[in-house]
Amino acid sequence: MNRDELCKAVREGEIVSGVDLSGLDLSGADLSGGIFERVSFKGANLSRANLEEAALLHCDFGGAQLVAAELRHAVVASSQFQEARFCEANLSSAQVAESDLSFADFKGANLIVAVFARCALAGAVFDETCLDRTSFLETTSVTNMSLRGARLKQTVLMGVDLTSVTLTGASLESAILIGSKLAGMDLSGMRLSLTQFTGCDLTETVFTGAEAAQCNFKDATLQSARFDKAHLERALLLGANAQLASFKGAKLTQALLSGANVSGASFEGAVMEQCILHEASCVGARFVGANLTYADFSHADVSGADFSRATLMRARFHRTKEDHTRFGSRATALGNDERLAAAEAWTPKY
Repeated sequence: MNRDELCKAVREGEIVSGVDLSGLDLSGADLSGGIFERVSFKGANLSRANLEEAALLHCDFGGAQLVAAELRHAVVASSQFQEARFCEANLSSAQVAESDLSFADFKGANLIVAVFARCALAGAVFDETCLDRTSFLETTSVTNMSLRGARLKQTVLMGVDLTSVTLTGASLESAILIGSKLAGMDLSGMRLSLTQFTGCDLTETVFTGAEAAQCNFKDATLQSARFDKAHLERALLLGANAQLASFKGAKLTQALLSGANVSGASFEGAVMEQCILHEASCVGARFVGANLTYADFSHADVSGADFSRATLMRARFHRTKEDHTRFGSRATALGNDERLAAAEAWTPKY
């Protein structure tokens, strides 16, 4: 089948099946709405081709050129795209399932609201790409995937091992990385505001100087992570394990650390005004020189913690455990609240 015959078949609504179109020049061809099943486009030139709303089922696009191609609303299933080039292509609202996109190049592509489900993306390149509301679901492999300079806005990457992914120059805004692994990665200085890190493995991850305001680290593993001078205003660390983590000079105003384990962590010089640490484990933590104005340690364990030179104006230490705790001065801090204790102990009488 040649180019003209293919375009004619698509125009007439025929299902193109079992055809070998390897190496064919289809640049600029109008294949919109076409249904292709078990077709080989291996090495074909589909640059600027129109595949809008096309269905690509069990097809082989290995090494194909799809530069600036139109794939809006396309549906792709069980197809091969190894080393295919999608540079500057439009894949907005495209749905790609159970396909191999290893080493495919999406640099500069439009992937707004695109969905990749159960796809292999090892070595794939998404540099300088807009991943606005793009979803990567049950991705099988992202080893050495590159997101250099990409913008991840409300992007979904759930349960993915990202430890070998390149994020240099990337920005994350309201991204959803629930249950993903970023252990040991360097995210220093990155924009991460409103990103969901719930349940993520962030062991020894570096967030130095990162913009992480209102990020959600609920139930995340943050052992030995570094947040020095990071912006964590109104961040959620509920139930997080941040043992031995470093928050030196970090901004934690109104952050929530209730139930978190920050034992052995360092908050030296941190700004923690109105920070909530209800029932947190702060054993051996260092708050030296921290601003804890209106912070609330109610029911927390601060045994062995060091509050030397800390600002404790109206900081609440209601029913805290304080074995061998070191205070420079707690004259302006609040101790046990008897009326609150009575309310907490109250039980209804039937």
